[in-house]
Amino acid sequence: DDPMENPQEVLNECLEKFSTPDYIMEPGIFSQLKRYFQAGGNPEQVIELLSQNYKAVAQMANLVAEWLILGGVNVTEVQAMVENHLKDMILKTFDPKKADTIFTEEGETPAWLTEMIEHPTWRSLIYRLAEEYPDCLMLNFTIKLISDAGFQREITSISTAAQQIEVFSRVLKTSISNFLESSDDWQSSVEECAKMVCHGQHTYVYSQVLLQVLSLESKGGSKV
Repeated sequence: DDPMENPQEVLNECLEKFSTPDYIMEPGIFSQLKRYFQAGGNPEQVIELLSQNYKAVAQMANLVAEWLILGGVNVTEVQAMVENHLKDMILKTFDPKKADTIFTEEGETPAWLTEMIEHPTWRSLIYRLAEEYPDCLMLNFTIKLISDAGFQREITSISTAAQQIEVFSRVLKTSISNFLESSDDWQSSVEECAKMVCHGQHTYVYSQVLLQVLSLESKGGSKV
């Protein structure tokens, strides 16, 4: 934290956060508690605020889900209902500026984000959000995480892939491989590859240079 921070301002900022519903469930709760106590915060006040504003929304959702399962609804169906509702809520309320503060509050890649990209439902949500908010640093970082995890074949949006050279390179590699390996649907593969290459001036120049270098390779260069 900034050593020049005004203790009273820190206290006011922390108290404002502690007064929001279910703040005790937020990932940044521990870092904010640390700031609060370092600024001379009163333990009794923070305990009172966090407990008074605990609404247990997540726990209530879990309870309703358990009731539905006990009532005979299929577990997979209940999970899909909860996930779809969460997706709709996130799409309606997503704030790219708040999302970018995740890294400043956490100081590193949050564990929940790494776990999140393991699930197809949440990866598809990230793709949709990245299309809508191309300048969001958190989303661009998450797209790279998804690509690093080996899911680049899912990144079908060229504008999303073109935001980062590493991600674009992997998606382009997949597209070129599909083109070279396809025999039946080669025309579709050519169109897909051309669409990616011609997305913008930077993608066109980069792809041309890459293909030129590949064509000079002794193994398989003639195919390119």
